[in-house]
Amino acid sequence: MKLSILIPMYNAEKYIGNCITSLINQDVPKDDYEILVLDDGSVDDSVKIVQEFIHVNDNIHLYTQSNKGLYATRNKLLRLAKGIYIYNIDADDYIVYNSLSLLLDRAFEYNADIVGFNSLKTRQLDLFKSNSEKETEIMIYKGIDFLSKTKHFNITVWWYFVRKDFIYENSIYFEEDNPFEDGPFSLRAMFYAKKIIYLPIDVHRYVQVPSSIMNNNSQNHSRRIIDDYINVTYSFNKLLAEFSNKKKNIPHEILNKVKFFRDVNIYYMFFRIIKANISIKKVDGILNEFETLGAYPISYFIENKLHKTTIYLFNHKYLFYTFLYPLRILYKSKVLKFF
Repeated sequence: MKLSILIPMYNAEKYIGNCITSLINQDVPKDDYEILVLDDGSVDDSVKIVQEFIHVNDNIHLYTQSNKGLYATRNKLLRLAKGIYIYNIDADDYIVYNSLSLLLDRAFEYNADIVGFNSLKTRQLDLFKSNSEKETEIMIYKGIDFLSKTKHFNITVWWYFVRKDFIYENSIYFEEDNPFEDGPFSLRAMFYAKKIIYLPIDVHRYVQVPSSIMNNNSQNHSRRIIDDYINVTYSFNKLLAEFSNKKKNIPHEILNKVKFFRDVNIYYMFFRIIKANISIKKVDGILNEFETLGAYPISYFIENKLHKTTIYLFNHKYLFYTFLYPLRILYKSKVLKFF
């Protein structure tokens, strides 16, 4: 078995059929790959839809459990996988038709730990044709070089295959109590990888779903997301300590890259603070905690003029407290719109 495609599923009846359709319309023999779907307690028709595909596709396998959470589901799928390579994809996303063969051929040709490709953000569900040439220049990196020398890359899990034995050999897994664990998982995998190959070809479709985690703006949800941002900040700090201990004279670019992604999370946390009705006293406690961790003020995520302006406000916390309630009023009255 060359590849295991792993899909955590929860109430995805609108999208799972489209996802699986893209995965079975591939230029790879069915005996060479499996599609594993683990349902996490859906109450819609998601399971029924997958079962209909199973009737005519014997490489699709469905498992069920009750509300264990996204990353417990991902970890269980990792344990169930039989493929040499694994690919994590969300139930509401999909991939280009006939895109797997080239990726797998190159994965085995180069004996890569990680095989990367491009992902496109979209609201459309029918972009099954690639916008790039099939054969293109392959970029080859050591994991540490990829982290230190590549300026812009994604730390989600949808844009790469990863060799299963490599994951087990380095004890890489998802921490299960935080919905933002893609980042620490991906950074850890890249750090330990002996060989990463990247094909700049169009493969994955990230579907922007209004009801997804990041698009939910309810008060209770925003408060939970703030707690998640706090937890993942600790995860990034844990990575910094781990990387420093594992390798002497680690390139500072790698540590700065981890700090960059930590800062990105803190930056977006501020917008959730504006959306949520939490007190200035609680916000002050969070920022004091981050100061102790060395994670505040934000200093590694400044990419454009908007960032410079907003980060200046966020980094001067007493100024931010002065503007917090007026900003909330403007947001609730829909004068301000963001994320």
